[in-house]
This record gives sequence, structure tokens and C-alpha cells, in this order.
Amino acid sequence: MVLNYLCFLMSHCLIISFSFAQTPNVVSGKVVDENGNNIAIGDVLVYDAKQKNLMKYTQLINGSFAFDYVEEGNYYIKISALGYGDYGKELLLAKSGVALQIILKEDVTALEEVEITVSKNPITFKNGNLKVDVQNPIFSSIPDPLNVLSKLPNVQIAANRESITIIGKGNPLIYLGGQRINLEEFASLSVDNIDTIELINNPSSKYEADGRAVILVTRKRNLVENAKVNINETASFRRNFNNYLNANGNYSNGKWSLQSNLAYNDLGHWESNTFAFSIPKEDVFLDYLVLIPLNNRKQINWGLGFFHPLKKDGYLSINTTFRLQTDASPIETETFFKNREREDTILTETANNQTKDYFSGNFNYSKQIATKLNLFTGFQYSSFKQTLDTDISNNFNGIGFNLDQERNQTYQIGSLALRLDLEYNVSDKLKWEFGTNWNEAWADAFTKIQEISRSEENVIDFDYKERLYSGYTSLSGTLKKWLNYNGGVRIEYNQVKSDIENGDYHLVNRKNTYAFPRLNLNFKLDSTKTLSVNYARSISRPNFSRTSSISAYINPYLEGSSNVNLLPTLTNELTANFQWKGKSINASYFRNANPMYFTIRYDEIMDKAILSPVNLNNESGFNVGITLPFSYKKWTSTNTITLNYNKIEDKMATLGETNPYIYAYSNQQFRIGKDMMISFGGWLLSKRQEGIFKRNSMVVLDTSITKTFFKRFNCALRLNDITRGMNFEESYAINGVEAEGVYFADAKEIAFSIKYVLGNVKGVRFKNKDVDENLKRIR
Repeated sequence: MVLNYLCFLMSHCLIISFSFAQTPNVVSGKVVDENGNNIAIGDVLVYDAKQKNLMKYTQLINGSFAFDYVEEGNYYIKISALGYGDYGKELLLAKSGVALQIILKEDVTALEEVEITVSKNPITFKNGNLKVDVQNPIFSSIPDPLNVLSKLPNVQIAANRESITIIGKGNPLIYLGGQRINLEEFASLSVDNIDTIELINNPSSKYEADGRAVILVTRKRNLVENAKVNINETASFRRNFNNYLNANGNYSNGKWSLQSNLAYNDLGHWESNTFAFSIPKEDVFLDYLVLIPLNNRKQINWGLGFFHPLKKDGYLSINTTFRLQTDASPIETETFFKNREREDTILTETANNQTKDYFSGNFNYSKQIATKLNLFTGFQYSSFKQTLDTDISNNFNGIGFNLDQERNQTYQIGSLALRLDLEYNVSDKLKWEFGTNWNEAWADAFTKIQEISRSEENVIDFDYKERLYSGYTSLSGTLKKWLNYNGGVRIEYNQVKSDIENGDYHLVNRKNTYAFPRLNLNFKLDSTKTLSVNYARSISRPNFSRTSSISAYINPYLEGSSNVNLLPTLTNELTANFQWKGKSINASYFRNANPMYFTIRYDEIMDKAILSPVNLNNESGFNVGITLPFSYKKWTSTNTITLNYNKIEDKMATLGETNPYIYAYSNQQFRIGKDMMISFGGWLLSKRQEGIFKRNSMVVLDTSITKTFFKRFNCALRLNDITRGMNFEESYAINGVEAEGVYFADAKEIAFSIKYVLGNVKGVRFKNKDVDENLKRIR
């Protein structure tokens, strides 16, 4: 941790040492009435020069508006506000951007009654990708960006809030603008400073190969000298009480920007699962129920970032993120064990004290080094340390509890990454991107197990090292106005070594070179119809902690363990999407080699069953879906339904008759008055047999009410998983084990949130890129 704090202090010293530069390329404006007063609210629309196609839309709020990254050219801008005459003007946009000063004249037409309606759907779809307007009240009132994601179609947040899954795509990469961030950094963002979130289902080759989907977050931009602080408080009632308190601050003097965040979460995490499994070869049957009634979890998240713009869209930035977490979680386990004629009933009590410390700091430098050539370079250091102290007591057949084991485990990892990217604009219709990066990670897992009843002590010191070298090249452009294309390839060389300290051989010693081609073609059939075709090869590497020797005691006959021999999963995928206005039909086919799933197996050496992640032989599937957004006056609706077929196979498993299943999502929003919105909806999964695994159907329903008081005080009431439908049932037969169980998710929730805004920054102007491609694996 000493190195972490030195990096933190160094980054703050660097922040103090930088000064001034120019503002970014944006279109912004100030809109007032004839008396110089700000126009409270209105619509700002940018059309093409012929006023046929709408190019950009945003809301006028308190006299200000802004658009980011508008290409050079001729446009027509139109501004309308209730009670004022419309404003329209031709707009010639140069690369340096433009700032407008606009006066609206009062409309003298007398109106007996005025009703303001909003029909713009906050969720839109284009070429198979999804985009959400986070400034819509139903989303902006949520203080936690993870909860915003949970409201989107195909996106699921794990019950422990430590992972994101896209249905049919797995774990996505997360980008802030064009810059990669990790889950901790995303969770620390202020929702108030997020403009849009986009789910890119077919990312180009400039994104890392470790991901089949990308979540792209776009911030609002700061245009004026000012400061702003958001204070958010959420009281959450699940099975236990949870409280989230965070503050986000932003400051800009018009030439550079600072951002900071501090959050304290006091959580009462509840968790439970039950499994029954048999091992016919050993004549063993085991049925157990695990319950964590109250995991007293404390989290402190904080970070500081600095952004210093340079000439011609260049910038220099530094960003640091800290996360400290402690867990005090007593675990209660009830077990029934039968082996031939022997039967045991065991009660297990496990006292766990755990800490998790995370740090990441990076430095970015971006500059135009020639007329058509842009350079980005950066470096990043990240670390993670976990300690777990466990006391285990067992009560066999009601004779009383006895201390059985004491365990002390420590896992720590460091990761260092360097990156270089070059972007060459060959012409207005052709761009060439190429780059390289280097990453090295090292980990140590120390385990000491003291078996009290046997007076034995086992010590395992496990070392892990990984190096990753990669380079990529891609071309993107436009051909005759009807075809947009992006194609490229990434080459990665990966070296992995792991061993037991003082051992005579390496447990793992792998060297692999992979090529990852990607091709995206968008055919513009006419002004309202587009056909997109995409091919990609990608890789999913296991988290570092899953390849260690760390284990968790469940009961005397079952151990939860990592797997040092895990291989990465390789995916080939072909997708197509037909878009007509806002509606779309999509289809995809994929095939995975070495897919990773958790299963139970019997270990003859340990004479125990082991629950751990393993690589299966292969997985393949396809899906066909339709998306139907709809808006009418004060009602907006988003609906999607997908037919899926997924087959998971392994030569050591019993394969069930695979059948297709349905995923459906619906969200309905109604505006009541000016400052109040009601939303309800949910999603469902039908029963599914995915080759080896048989899984249950699920129906999850949510609703929320949001209300704004005095323009600065936002309140929200949310009811999540109303029917308590998020219980994951699973059954399978593999490696001589027949298992059936349920994971219970603590998702039923009543949450009340309040947010207060101090100051007035129109947005946050900040760029920063995580350059470590393995960042999401550090946990």
C-alpha cells in the first residue's frame, strides 16, 4: 500500500503543476429574452443545410445548451421555447467550434391554456446499438450509475454489484468517451454529469479484443468558469438496510478542469444458496443450504482527476481512484451428508473478516503531431489486495460446536501498462488507426490452514506472472455515401507462468499468439433504412483472482476454489441488423472455445467435492430479436424481445435436449406535470435448456416515481424486483456429479433517493483513458 499512496501523492503534485490552455471543439450557446434573462427551458435542433434531416437535438436549460463533436460543415440551427418566437439561422461550423449569443422575442399570441408534452424517447436504437439519454428525469434522479444500467434492456448487474453482464455478450468493456475505465471508476461517476450511455454490441478493432460489447459513457461538457457539487443519499431497504452517501465535485476556470468524488457506503449484504448433488461412483449424496444473514460491509470510494487541454483537441490528464472495503460476514451452513450406510447432519459456523483495497492511477497525453496525425500515449499502475481471516466450527449430529480450522489468506496483484496510439486522417473519407501496448501483471496468493483437530498446518504460497504484448491496425471510412466501413486486426502475444514457491516445476507455463480480425459494414439503403453486417473474433480472459490458489470453506465435504489452469475463452461472432427509423430487427451467431462456467467436481486426492470455474469444450448459439420504441405525447415506451438458442457442450457432461428461450424487456414512462415522472416495466427469461445446463424462468418487475423540487432538489422512490423473481435455479450432470441448486438474489428493494445540487457547471469537461487492457480482471 505504500506504493499506492506514493502514486496518489505524486499524481496530486503533478496536478498542481499544470496551468492553462484552449477549450475544446463544441457548439454552444447562450439564449436570453429581450430583457437579458435566461430562457428557462426549450428545444435546440440542428438540421443539415437543406433542413431535411435532423442531425442533433438537445434541451435548452437555464439559458444554455451545448453539442459535442459536431463535424465541420453547413447546418441550420433552430431554437424554440414556450412563449417565445422560434429562432432559426444558417450555421457554418469550422473546426474551432462556435459560441452563439441568441435573443428570443416574446410571442404575443394569447393562449388560454398551455400543456407541455414530451414525446422524445430517452432510449434509442441505431445499427444494433442502444443509446440512453441519462438526463431524462427517470434516469438523472438515480444517484448510482450502476442502477441506471440495470434499467436498460439486455443489461444485468450482479447481486453483489461487482460485475455487469450483457445477455448473449458476457462482460462488456467500459469506456468514458473514447477512454477506457474500470467498474470502480464507472461506479464513482456522478449521474448528473453523464450525458448519454451507449451499448455498442459490435465494437470496432480499436477496442480491446477482451470484450464482445462496449458500454460507452459520454460526459456533459463544461463551457464556463464555475464549480458544482452534487450530494446524493440513498436509503435502500432489502432484507437488510443499505445506505449510499456520495458527493461529486467539479471545478473549471475555463482553461482546465478538476473533478473529485467521495462516497461512503454502509451496506447490509444478504446472500444464500442451496445445492443438492450426488456422486454415484462414490455412493455420495450431499444437500446443503448456505446463508449469510448479514454481511456488514463498509466501502469508501474516492478519486481525483485533472484535465488540461492543449492546442487542436490535444490534452493532458491524470486520474486516481481508491476503494477500501471491509466485510464482517458470519456464514451459517446446514448440511446433510450420506455415504453408503453413513449419514451425518452438520451445522457449520464460519466467521469471516475480509478487507479489499484497490488503487489505480494513470497519466494521459494526446497531441496532434502533424497536420493529419494525432498521437496518444499513457501509462497506468493498478493494485489490488485482499485479506481473508476465517474461523470454522462444525457441529456433527447435534453433539456441539468444535473449532475445526483457522485460515489466513492473502491475495495481492500489481499491474503496469504502457500504450501508444496513432490516428492518421488520410482524407475526409478515410482514417487509418494503429497502435501498440504492453502490460505486465504479477500476483501472489498466500494461504495458511491450521487444522485444529489434527494439529496440522498447511501453507501454500502461489505466484502468478503474465505478460501481454499487442498491436492493432484498422481502416474506417465512407464509400459513395451509401457504405460506412470499419475493418482491422489486433495481434496479441500472451505469456503466463504460475508456480508454488520453492516448487520444482511450473504449474502453468503458456505462450500464445492470437489474431483478432473485425469488420463492420453499414449499408445506407435510404434516409430511414440501414443494414449492418459485422464479424468479430474476441477473447475473454479469466479474472486474475480466479487463477489463484485462494479457496473458501463451505462444509466438511465441499470447498469453493479458484482454478490455476483456467484458459481464456475465444469467440467468433457474426451479426446483422436491419434498422427502419427507430425500429430494428437483429440476428447473430456465435461459437465459443473453452467457455468458462462454475461446476462441482470430485477431487480424489482431497476426498472432497470442489466448486470451481472450469473450461468446457465449446458453446454455440444464435438469437433473433426485434426492438420497438414508441412515443405519444407524455408517454414513451421501449420494448424488445429476443428468441435465443444456446448450446453448451462437454465430453464429460450429460447433454440435455437444447431448446430455444425468450428474453423480453419493456419500460413505460409517463410525465405528470412539469417535474414528475412515473416509470414501470421489467424483463423476463423463459425456461431454458442450454445443452449441459437447465435453468429456470424469471420475471422481474420494477417501478419508480421521480419529482424535482425548486430545480435543485431531486427525489425518487424506486421499487425493484417487486415479485422477488431473481432466483437463479440450475441443474447439470458433469464429471460424475449430478447437481441441482438455487442462487437466491437479494434484489427486492424499496429505495428512497435524494440529490441536491450546489453551484452551476453546465457540464464536466474531462478526458482520461485507462491504458491497462487487463484492468477489468483485477478483482
